[in-house]
Amino acid sequence: MALLLLFLGTVWSSQWYPDFRVGVETAKREGKLVLLYFYEEGCSYCKYMEDAVFIDPRVSTIMDNVFVVVPVDVDNTPPELDRRFRAVGTPTFFVYDPKRDRIIMQIFGLQESDEFFELLRSACKKSGVQRC
Repeated sequence: MALLLLFLGTVWSSQWYPDFRVGVETAKREGKLVLLYFYEEGCSYCKYMEDAVFIDPRVSTIMDNVFVVVPVDVDNTPPELDRRFRAVGTPTFFVYDPKRDRIIMQIFGLQESDEFFELLRSACKKSGVQRC
């Protein structure tokens, strides 16, 4: 997992935090939302998201400007995250507003770049974050 996180951190310029609490504190401090990314080793849909969608310039730009990303391996999900977010498959994304302590949106399954960008933009606008 450490290798995956190192890879993720170098491929995209978005801020990726494997620790939920650190990600939330960073997002609060920087006025960003948290994008929880529940993935699983061997998940072909997750791999597609990582290899094709996250690197799309529009997607990577909005992820960098608006979100702090918290990747969560579903095989090692901390109990407090499991109780709160309940990801039932992979990939699953939750857009979380740390200032209001609420989930803005849940995105399940494989998304193409245009769809994913529009969903992230919609969540951003719904939250009132100025960076949309």
